[in-house]
Amino acid sequence: MNSLQRSAASLLAMVTLVLAACGPAANSSPTSQPAWSPPGGGTDASWDQLVSAARAERTLVLSTHAGSGYERFVQAAKEALPQLEIQGTTMKASDFVPRVVAEQQNGQYLWDVHVGPLSNIYTVLTPAGGLEPIQPYLDAVPSAIKDDSNWYGGLRMFTDPAKPVSLITSLTEAGGVYVNRAQIPAGELARPEDLLDPKYKGKIVAYDPTVSNGGSMSLAGLAGDQGAGFLRNLVQGQEVTYVETSRQATEWVAQGRYAIGFGMDDTYLTELQSRGVGAQVERNRDFGTYVLTNGVSVLKNDPHPNATKLFMAWFLSKDGQDAWAQYASVDSNSRRTDVPVYHESALPDYQNLAKYRVIQGTASGDEILQQTLQVTNSKR
Repeated sequence: MNSLQRSAASLLAMVTLVLAACGPAANSSPTSQPAWSPPGGGTDASWDQLVSAARAERTLVLSTHAGSGYERFVQAAKEALPQLEIQGTTMKASDFVPRVVAEQQNGQYLWDVHVGPLSNIYTVLTPAGGLEPIQPYLDAVPSAIKDDSNWYGGLRMFTDPAKPVSLITSLTEAGGVYVNRAQIPAGELARPEDLLDPKYKGKIVAYDPTVSNGGSMSLAGLAGDQGAGFLRNLVQGQEVTYVETSRQATEWVAQGRYAIGFGMDDTYLTELQSRGVGAQVERNRDFGTYVLTNGVSVLKNDPHPNATKLFMAWFLSKDGQDAWAQYASVDSNSRRTDVPVYHESALPDYQNLAKYRVIQGTASGDEILQQTLQVTNSKR
């Protein structure tokens, strides 16, 4: 073999090695995730037709709340429904709702379904006519999934019973007052009245409570128990600082810049505390709490209605609700009776829901929220 032949042989060997390194490992073969099927195996002819129609549409455009847990939930949906290309977008409802309203006003109907907090969906998107009646989508869900005995309070719990467009799938006890115990010793700030103590003046921060969000809802929970006059004395007399994001409020309380906070981000607080920041910040649930509705809504003129129905069946099933309760956030749960409790601290008393005066995403909650917004905006 001459030098030219030896060079060619060496080059061929090198190319072979590179291709082997870049290619799949020996004896490996791609595996596909088995598609989810409802209880009973999904052998009903109507179910098979729905799956075929959804597969033909191919795509589902899904919106849910912002955060890594919600991203993990979207991934669980993709794994359960591999026959669909799920385009999942995670953003806060306070950002999603005005975006959808603007799009629809310009004749753009881009979204299929939203899952997550329902307060802004109820107060803005519902009166704007941005949602489809949800009953036709529920009709396509297999009966075993819809069995009322599997749901606290029965399946059909809507934000507005007179206009059933959003189904409530979970209720979360949220809000409360967050206290940095490095600045305020345990035992102090034990009653709502203590918030008005002059020594806390200028030491309270709230996630912008002039709009509907976790900050205003926490203050609404306080107003529901103490009245609008108390709330006015708090935000004005104590010079409560407003900040634009819940993340900023969380950081400032965790860092000790403020001793008391409303509208904190529990997921982000947990992350900070895992890094040793704000280890002494605790949530006082004795006042300022409220119940937040979470659930599912179908957007007006959804472009992939059969894919939406397929997703709806999975989401309402034990498997879908378990994925939501387990992954979505540090306080997520499900109204399904057969789903484990992963976040005990945020679980409401499903057997006695009447005791909650402020349920955001319903008429009673909205009434108190609007009163709160009047007070918080008057501080400006």
